[in-house]
Amino acid sequence: RWLFVNVWRNITDNPVERFPLAACDAQSVARDDLVVFEIRYADRVGENYFASHSDQHDWFYFPRMTKDEVILLKCWDSRGQDFLGESGASQDAPSVPATFSLHSAFDDFATPASAPDRESIEVRTVAFFEE
Repeated sequence: RWLFVNVWRNITDNPVERFPLAACDAQSVARDDLVVFEIRYADRVGENYFASHSDQHDWFYFPRMTKDEVILLKCWDSRGQDFLGESGASQDAPSVPATFSLHSAFDDFATPASAPDRESIEVRTVAFFEE
């Protein structure tokens, strides 16, 4: 089993007020809600996902995050039930309910006009597990 996990964090002394990060509960997203798009590189073609709107999506956001807080975002899990078998993983092993977590910054209308721009960093990590 392998997975990509991104680590997101504020990098300033000011709490994040402008464009905070939100994540969607993966169990509230139907596979039909996903819109696939290609990312073309010089040496390969990858793909990623947008989500079409659904009232069923359950979004959470993290207001006023400080630089001593981080968010871990699952970006891909080879055991994710929606895509099991497509990632080269054996279908004999048990699946997990979430292949990935949709996430985005958003314009929070409660943000004061004087709030500084968000400054953050997101780093991708890879984890491997023996099965």
